[in-house]
Amino acid sequence: MTATNLQPNTGQRHISAKEERKLRKPLIERKRRERINHCLDQLRETVVGAFRLDQSKLEKADILEMTVKHLQNIQGNRDSDPVLDAEAQQRYSTGYIQCMQEVHNLLLSCDWMDKTLGSRLLNHLLKSLPCPELPENSPTSVSSSDELDSPKACPPSPVLYERAVQSQDQCSSPMRMSPHLSVLEMWRPW
Repeated sequence: MTATNLQPNTGQRHISAKEERKLRKPLIERKRRERINHCLDQLRETVVGAFRLDQSKLEKADILEMTVKHLQNIQGNRDSDPVLDAEAQQRYSTGYIQCMQEVHNLLLSCDWMDKTLGSRLLNHLLKSLPCPELPENSPTSVSSSDELDSPKACPPSPVLYERAVQSQDQCSSPMRMSPHLSVLEMWRPW
C-alpha cells in the first residue's frame, strides 16, 4: 500500500489528503516514539556512567529526574559564592607567581641561556598573570575599548606581594650576586 494509492478489490482509487494524513499519522507517531526512546537510552547510559550506578534498568521518569537534578547542580555551580571564587582566584594567582619564581630561578641557573630571551619569557609570563575581574563601577575599571584590547599586567594583590616577598627572602638569590644578569634584575612580579 502506498500513501497515494489504495488497491481495493474493485480497482484503484485515489485517496484524498485527509485520508493520506490518517494513514501517515501512525507512522509519524512511531518515528517520534523511536526518537524519544533512542534519546532516553542515550541519557540512561550517560546517567548510569555519571552517577556510577550499577542499575542499567531505570524507568524513564527516573532517568529524566536524575538528568534534571544533574543539570540543576551544574547550573548551581555556576552561581557559586563570589567569596569562594575570589579565594580560588587568589590561590591560582599565588601558584602562578610561585611558578614564575621557579622559572626565574631556573633561568638564573642556566649559564647557556640567552638572558634577553629569559627576560622576554618572564615579561610574557608577567603580562599573562591572571587579573581578577573588576566591577563596572570600580574606579580602576577600564573605560575605553582601546585599553580593553591591549593586554595589561595585573599588579598582584598585597597578600600575593607579601607571600612572594617572604618566599623570595627565604631563597638566596644568585642574581643579585651576578653582575651579568642585569637584564633579569629589572623584572619583578612582586
